[in-house]
Amino acid sequence: MLKNQAHLYSSTSDKLTYTPQFFRLNAPEGKQTFNQFLTEGKVSVIYDEIRSQLQELIKSQNPSIKIKADEYEAHITRHLNGTDINDYGVWVYYPWSRSLVHLLDEDEFVEVRTNRNQYKITREEQALLKQKKIGIVGLSVGQSIALTIAMERICGELRLADFDIAELSNLNRLRTGLHNMGINKTVIAAREIAEIDPYIKVKLYHDGLTPQNMDDFFTADGKLDLFIEVCDGLDIKIESRYKARELQIPVVMDTNDRGMLDVERFDLEPNRAILHGLADGLDPTNIKGLTNEEKIPFILKMVGAETISTRLKASMMEVEQSINTWPQLASSVVLGGALTTDVCRRILLDQYHESGRYYVDLDELVGDKNIENTKVKAPLSVNPYSPLQQSDLFNTIDKYFTAANSDGIGITDEQLDKIVDAVLSTPSAGNNQPWKWVYHNSTLFLFHDKYRSWSWGDYYEMGSHMALGAALENLHLQAAALNLADHIKLFPITNNHELIAAIKFSKATSTNIEGSDLAEYLFSRSTNRKLGPRQKIDVGFFENLKNTISEFDKISVYYTDDDNQLDELGEIIAECDKVRLLNELGHDEFYHEIRWNKEQAEQTRDGVEVAAVDITLGDIAGLNVAKDWNAVELLAKWKKGNAFKKMSLKSVKSASALIIFTIPEFTHEMLLNAGSAVQKAWIYANKEGISVHPMLSPAFFFNRLTHGNGIDMHADVVDNLQHLRERFLNIFPLKANEKEVFVMKVSKAEPMGTKSLRKNKNEMFYKY
Repeated sequence: MLKNQAHLYSSTSDKLTYTPQFFRLNAPEGKQTFNQFLTEGKVSVIYDEIRSQLQELIKSQNPSIKIKADEYEAHITRHLNGTDINDYGVWVYYPWSRSLVHLLDEDEFVEVRTNRNQYKITREEQALLKQKKIGIVGLSVGQSIALTIAMERICGELRLADFDIAELSNLNRLRTGLHNMGINKTVIAAREIAEIDPYIKVKLYHDGLTPQNMDDFFTADGKLDLFIEVCDGLDIKIESRYKARELQIPVVMDTNDRGMLDVERFDLEPNRAILHGLADGLDPTNIKGLTNEEKIPFILKMVGAETISTRLKASMMEVEQSINTWPQLASSVVLGGALTTDVCRRILLDQYHESGRYYVDLDELVGDKNIENTKVKAPLSVNPYSPLQQSDLFNTIDKYFTAANSDGIGITDEQLDKIVDAVLSTPSAGNNQPWKWVYHNSTLFLFHDKYRSWSWGDYYEMGSHMALGAALENLHLQAAALNLADHIKLFPITNNHELIAAIKFSKATSTNIEGSDLAEYLFSRSTNRKLGPRQKIDVGFFENLKNTISEFDKISVYYTDDDNQLDELGEIIAECDKVRLLNELGHDEFYHEIRWNKEQAEQTRDGVEVAAVDITLGDIAGLNVAKDWNAVELLAKWKKGNAFKKMSLKSVKSASALIIFTIPEFTHEMLLNAGSAVQKAWIYANKEGISVHPMLSPAFFFNRLTHGNGIDMHADVVDNLQHLRERFLNIFPLKANEKEVFVMKVSKAEPMGTKSLRKNKNEMFYKY
């Protein structure tokens, strides 16, 4: 049936029509043309309110006189001065709506339409503004700005650039009707402006702003007086500003979030840095070579990732997860139209001269001010431990020697240095280095510095005890390389859980130098998070790895290199990492571990430097956005946050295999033993050219679930983890008493290059 109906747009040219047609009947030829036009059947509706317009005109010209309703007709007759009212003024035809409207001609029309601006804008100022030319690129936020500018009439010419068409999803903030879907945003804006004020000159750039049309946009028929940039494209943001600066044209930008308005007065500061210096490193010559991924950090820096609203941060983390692009609201768009128009008017009238970035944040300006909301938020948690002091360590050692023999040989300073260097190179969860070492009376003591390792994520001190066990394995291997035998006594003082071990040494015999061949790899051992294609590892490697740690008879090792199982494990690990980051304590601890640059890493000499993780600049920018717990808390509330799975999934995609280590009973001593076994396996893998990357969240969370009965976790999280562990056990059918305590990704990968730094020796080791 529809094909038989008349369509409003019969051709592409109809869809691009935005200029109204004017008919003036005060000359015979004009009236003839108009009458002929009326016979063509193009007009569907006629609006003739010329009499009310004349009444308003007369009223505005005589503000001090109270004209009675019945007196207006005489005033109108005198004003017409013999002209037929039907011929007075101008008839304006809008082809897109087939509407014919009878209006006052330009001078009188402008006088009446701007009458209510007086004296916020004087007639002299209005006349000055009529001479101004404003360009706008980007017509989502820009449409609201353009319409507000037109309504306030702060210019005589608008140049509008946007390549996009209106779609249904745009109508949440684009002021237009459903009938305009599929029409260029430029055309929609121009038609709206023409229906408000047909005398404002509008010039459109349907391809958007491009290097090819930029000169025309900025200078054709006279240079722009002001440029408004509200587009999404980073290249145009930068290129257009360089052009504006070259031409000394002020730039105004609205970001549609927190009422943020940005002003750059290139007219007054022709050497001003682009975007207040936030675009350093970008210029028209290099920006074209950037990928979308590489552009993200620059965009976030420009808009101020630290200062955007909580909801926008949360939304950005859901882009390409549960939403297609970041959101914009009509209320914010309309606010942006008002703010931008106000500032532009004052710039054009020489009433405002500064550059800067400003916020009109309605959440802050109009919000609950009750006492509860103004309270300072208490710290998340308080570390119950204090840093271990030398005096505490020495007092404990004195107690040990009152109850123990001091047998054992003394070792040379050179041997001691090599052993201490080896133990201090040990890996630890988050590189927290949870130890203190003291050498006294021919005995080396290992203490657990619980202040350094304490965290919500380290359930039952799993991670810290495995790290301490790994350190003991490093000690064992280095001692063997020095032809020494180590004699380790665990927890040598009853009920003292900080003194982990007392180690004495003797000369090695042929029966206790096992593993000395691995010692040369102690310092080259590393965590390698480098990504690459998945490559199979010969099955013999896994058997040899098991044999390497066969001395740890209570530690079991399982592995899979099956692609489907690895993909399933990737999902499980990624979900567990998501659980961590959607927990406030887990989130806080994760960011406590990150070192954002080399300088920060060298200053603290702990944690994990971002450069040691194979992630993109876009990922790093995303991590910066996700620092705000308030935003992440929204994701948790919305049951979203799949972006937090991205890095884990990518990592497992490059895994050759995943190896798990289990223990038969969940005790600190067994965890120490597991840490030793894991460390030896790790060193062996690196010796064989195989990269290792621990992926610990499943082990930590599954033991919190099974051993800790889901302590400190929401019921929904507990339920999720139970399902994840069921999936995990489908891949690794463990025995009833086995507890998985370590998950190790192995792969063939290029060297990472950056290694996590360790604390200086004088902070972690003392002689007594």
